[in-house]
Amino acid sequence: MSWGSAVTWILLPVLSVALASAEQAAPELWLWQHSYQSSENALTASKKLVDRAARAGYTGIALWDTGFSLLSQDFFPIFNEDRMKNLMQYITSKHMKVMVLGAPFGFSNDALEANPNLAESARVIGTRFRVDASGRRLNLINSFPGLRNAGFEEGKSGWFSTGDAGMGVSTTVSHTGRNSGVIVDAPGNARFRQTIALEPWRQYHLRLFYKAQGFHGGEPMVEVLDASDYDKRRLVADLDRSATHDWIEADYAFDSGDSTNAVLYFGVWGGSSGIIWFDDVQIEETALVYVTRRAGAPLKVYDPDHPDVVYREGQDYNSITDPRMTSTLTPFTDSFHQPGPVTLPRKTRLKPGQIVAMDFYAAFPIPPAFGTSMCLTDPGVLKWLRQNARSLKRIAPKGAGVLLSYDEIRQMNSCESCRAKHMTAGQLLAWSVAQSLSIYRDALPQSRFYIWSDMFDPYHNAVNHYYYVEGDLAGSWKGLPVDLVILNWNLEHLHDSLTWFSGLDRRQPAAHKQIIAGYYDSGNGAAAAQQELAAARGIPGVEGLMYTTWNEDYSQMERFAETARRSWGTYLSSVSQKKEAGLSGTWPALAGCIAFVSGFLALVTRRLKAN
Repeated sequence: MSWGSAVTWILLPVLSVALASAEQAAPELWLWQHSYQSSENALTASKKLVDRAARAGYTGIALWDTGFSLLSQDFFPIFNEDRMKNLMQYITSKHMKVMVLGAPFGFSNDALEANPNLAESARVIGTRFRVDASGRRLNLINSFPGLRNAGFEEGKSGWFSTGDAGMGVSTTVSHTGRNSGVIVDAPGNARFRQTIALEPWRQYHLRLFYKAQGFHGGEPMVEVLDASDYDKRRLVADLDRSATHDWIEADYAFDSGDSTNAVLYFGVWGGSSGIIWFDDVQIEETALVYVTRRAGAPLKVYDPDHPDVVYREGQDYNSITDPRMTSTLTPFTDSFHQPGPVTLPRKTRLKPGQIVAMDFYAAFPIPPAFGTSMCLTDPGVLKWLRQNARSLKRIAPKGAGVLLSYDEIRQMNSCESCRAKHMTAGQLLAWSVAQSLSIYRDALPQSRFYIWSDMFDPYHNAVNHYYYVEGDLAGSWKGLPVDLVILNWNLEHLHDSLTWFSGLDRRQPAAHKQIIAGYYDSGNGAAAAQQELAAARGIPGVEGLMYTTWNEDYSQMERFAETARRSWGTYLSSVSQKKEAGLSGTWPALAGCIAFVSGFLALVTRRLKAN
C-alpha cells in the first residue's frame, strides 16, 4: 500500500472522530430546592429532601435561599449561616453538586434590604407643586383631567369601545352610587377601555374596586398601554382570581414614560364564568412614591419658567424622602402608598402661591409580587456584589456552582447612571454580566457559572420594549462567554431556544452547554421530562435537566428523574445522527482534503526514492 493510501485510511476515522464530540452517557439532574434555614426544623426538612434526591439519582442541588442575598448584612443571624453551611456539606456528602445564587438582578428585594435606594428607578420630569398659604409646604398640582364615567353612573358611556361580549352595567350591585361595570360568563376577552391623556415622564396613581361571585377561568387584569404602540407598557397588573370575594381596592403607581396618550384596559382576558364587577375607577397624578436618593438618581427643584433658577435642599426645602424607604427593611411591598409631605424651612426663598417644578427618580415595584431590580451600574451595587461574592466564598463548598440570577428584569436602563453609558438596553445588560462575572470569578475561581436564559433569548425576553425596560434588549447575548452554562426555561419555545444557545444559529455562534430548567409545576413529571428532551432532539450541548418547582411541589421529582434518564439515550442518538448527517454532507470537502494530503505525501515519497 502506498503512503498516500495509508494516510487516507488513517485520516478518515481521525477526522470523523474530531468532528463528533463525545456526549456524556448520563444526564446531569439538578433539583431546584426551596431552602431558607431559619430553624433546625427547616434544616431537617431540607436534608430529608436531599435524601430523596440522592435516592432518585439527582446529581446536584440548586439552593433557592434568600439567605445568599443577606449573608453580608449585620442583621442576618449567624445561626442561619451555620445551617446553610451544614446543608451544603450534607449535599456534598451525598456525592451531589451544589449551586448557590449570586448577582440577583430582576427580583432584588432581599439584596435591596441593605439599601433600597439602589433600586433601578424611572425618571419623573417637571412635576408641578404650589407653595401653600402658610409658606411651609409644597402641594402637588394634579394635571390629570379625569376619567369619563368613572363610576358607571352614566351607563355605558366611555368604557365599551372594545365590543367584547359578556359586558354590561349593573344597576343592582355597586361599590358607591347606583351602578357598576359587570362581566358575566364572558365567552372570550371582556375588557373595559378608555383612552386617556398623560403628561410624559410623570408619576400617576390608578385606583379601582372590584368584586367577584362564582368567578372562574380567564385572567382579571388592568393595563395602561401607549396609545400609538401597545408594546410600550406603562402598567400591567394581575388582579385577584378568587372565585368569590367582596370589594377589593387595587392601587398602582406607574410612570407615563414618553407617552402623551394611553389606553386604560381592565377586565378579563381569555373568557370566564361567573360574575366580576368593577367600580370607582380613578387616575390622578402623584409624586415621590418610592423616590430614590443616590448620585445616579438626582432630585432637583426649580422655577419652571426659569429652569436655571434651582432651589437648594436643606435651605429652600427640607430633605425629601419616602418614609417607606427608611421605616422598614422590606419597603417594596406595594405599588402605591401616600407619599411623605414636602416641607419648607422658615428661611426658604419660596413664597406662598409660588409654583415650582421637580425632577426626581422613583423605584417601581412590579406587581403582583412587587419585585424590584437593583440598578445595573451604580457603584453601590457593584460594591454589594463584591461583598456578596466574598460571603459566598466563605460558606460555599469548594467548586460549588454559582448561578448569576439575571431573570425577568422588567425595568432597566432608566436611571441617570445607566443612561449615562449611552448604551442600548442589550448592550447595558451585556456589560453588567461581564462586571458580575469578573467579580464572582475573582472570589470563586474554581466555580462553574450558570445563568438563566430568558434575558438573553430573542424567543423569550431579549426583545424591544420588554415590560418597562427602556429600549431594545437585542444583543444582550453578546455578553455571555462560551463557558457560561445556560439554565434554559423557555419551555414554550424550547427547541428554538435550545438551538439559539447551541451555537447553531449564526446570529449567536457561541456554543453554550445547557441545562433544561424543566417541569415548572406542570403536575406530570414524567411527561415534562419526556417532552423537554423531545424538544432537544438533534441539538448538541444539553447536559441535563433541572426539576424546577416554584410552588414547592416535589411530588413528581422521582418520576421526572426516572423519565429523564430513560429518555437520555434517545436524545444522545438524535445528536449523534445529526452529526453523522453533517459529516456525510461535508464528505466532498473532507475527501478533497484527504486527496490533497495523500497526493502531497505521494510526491514526497517519489522524491525520497529518487534521491
